[in-house]
Amino acid sequence: MLDVKDKRILITGGTGFIGTAIVKLLLEKGAIVRVLDLNDKTELKHDNLTIVKGSVVGDNTLDIAMDKCEYVIHLAATLGVKYTEEHRMKALDTNIFGVKKILECCIQHKVKKILFSSSSEVYGEQIKQPIEETNPLSPKSVYAVTKLVGEEYLRAYKQSHNLDYSIVRFFNAYGPGQRKDFVFTNFMNKVANYKPITLYGNGSQIRSFCYIDDIARGIYLALTDEHANGQEFNIGNSNEPISMRDLALKIMEVYGRNVKLEYLHFKDSDRDKKREIFIRIPDVTKAKKILGYKPKVSLEEGIKKTIDYMEERV
Repeated sequence: MLDVKDKRILITGGTGFIGTAIVKLLLEKGAIVRVLDLNDKTELKHDNLTIVKGSVVGDNTLDIAMDKCEYVIHLAATLGVKYTEEHRMKALDTNIFGVKKILECCIQHKVKKILFSSSSEVYGEQIKQPIEETNPLSPKSVYAVTKLVGEEYLRAYKQSHNLDYSIVRFFNAYGPGQRKDFVFTNFMNKVANYKPITLYGNGSQIRSFCYIDDIARGIYLALTDEHANGQEFNIGNSNEPISMRDLALKIMEVYGRNVKLEYLHFKDSDRDKKREIFIRIPDVTKAKKILGYKPKVSLEEGIKKTIDYMEERV
């Protein structure tokens, strides 16, 4: 197991939702962290934290940010199924060309290992549930395709340049600080403001939500465990699969507030019915066995923590 104390680690997209969580964890472990992000604003303040404002596909800021770094966590990406469908060129440039540029820079700076953030979207709709890493990959969106290509680039650079890597496929992260256009945060904000919650179809789509601290710990373990090299891992929480309708009801129950549920046709959602994924539950057995990964935060506890965070900022 790698001791990250005094190790120099670059995190692209490090001021984002997941980025902030892993930056915080690495700083607690004594790492020297450098962040490259288009947004240079963060609530984190630490002597071992440096923020470089820039893009992975822009000017020479990537080269500057990676200088003397031994490890890289690549989180920066164009996100969202709907957004990437509407901005295909941007998604392809950032999520594919950006990965290649990162890898070239890693070779130039003799980086020891890169961790790549992929997505459960690469699985598409699966018959076999929970989903194992060996399930067939069947992406149904531009975003999912870009993540799958990114994974292949890592395997190619390992083959060509012997660059060590690990891949983590996230399953429905949630928690304090997440963007408002993600389903969990959208529901939370609707309940907080006594506004109706919108469900698509009949709201029977099933997901398993994983609290952000558990996501960050999964990243940390995949980065630091040498047995993770060359491996892909599902990082999520399979303990409490829940339908979108029941998630809305659960949030209302924990919040102690009731709002109206409104049902809309799939054509009005961020993906039509042909591209909707109706069941997505992770199997995290591999991560448990190899990394010792075990999600700790229950859905109810995660909702309470998010409520506390929101109320502190009101």
